[in-house]
Amino acid sequence: MFFIDVQGTLLSDKDKSLITGAKELISFLNEKNLAYVIVTNNTKRLDFLEHLRAKGLDIKDNAYIDPFVVLLSLLEPCKIAAFGSAEFKQSLEKLGFSLDYKEAKAVLVASFDGFLMNDFAAMIELAKSGVRVIALHETSIYKKNERLYPGVGAIMKMLEYASNASYEVVGKPSFAFYKRALELLKSQDKRASFENTLIISDDFRGDLVQAKAQGMQTALVLSGKISSTKNLDESKLDFVYPSVAEFLQNLKEK
Repeated sequence: MFFIDVQGTLLSDKDKSLITGAKELISFLNEKNLAYVIVTNNTKRLDFLEHLRAKGLDIKDNAYIDPFVVLLSLLEPCKIAAFGSAEFKQSLEKLGFSLDYKEAKAVLVASFDGFLMNDFAAMIELAKSGVRVIALHETSIYKKNERLYPGVGAIMKMLEYASNASYEVVGKPSFAFYKRALELLKSQDKRASFENTLIISDDFRGDLVQAKAQGMQTALVLSGKISSTKNLDESKLDFVYPSVAEFLQNLKEK
């Protein structure tokens, strides 16, 4: 049984094209009726599943989860101070949330490479005032235009240090997210548990370390933000593959 990351694992960081082996992996899992869930920290598009299918990934029903799914179980639509891309804010508004940076009931933070110091100041002020702070995920870094940017997890640590305020996480690697993903696995195979699930991702710190702590097996692919295991605690890894193509080959040989 498998949890499969998207960015850097199935999709290229460089041009968002399918990584070699991605389409074939999903097709193989479908053909063999193996339980899997696509676990993504997408916070831009509400139609991301359809977007992935349009790219050629034949993802079956009941096998996809993103932070928006968990967010709606945690926070009802209300006034929010949202920090992230324009697409992120638009998606929140489509879900029924309204942007209000003066009377916000919660602060929501997603990945964005255009944050300004004024944005961080606003986050700090809101956090210090006691407003609920929610990170859409806790990714350590992300790759764009061949550069590495601080992920939401890194920003949250800065905010926590600056404001002494705590925060919640709805996406990976939170227990709430993995628990909901496990429920989807169980809907496919009642035997599913963290202990018999392998998670495949390019994000060591943002996905795999906490997954390992939950009892999952972990497979790092070197096709995304990480190109080697140098300086990583390899005791947190059960497998390392250049990409999902090599993982698929290994799976077929079993």
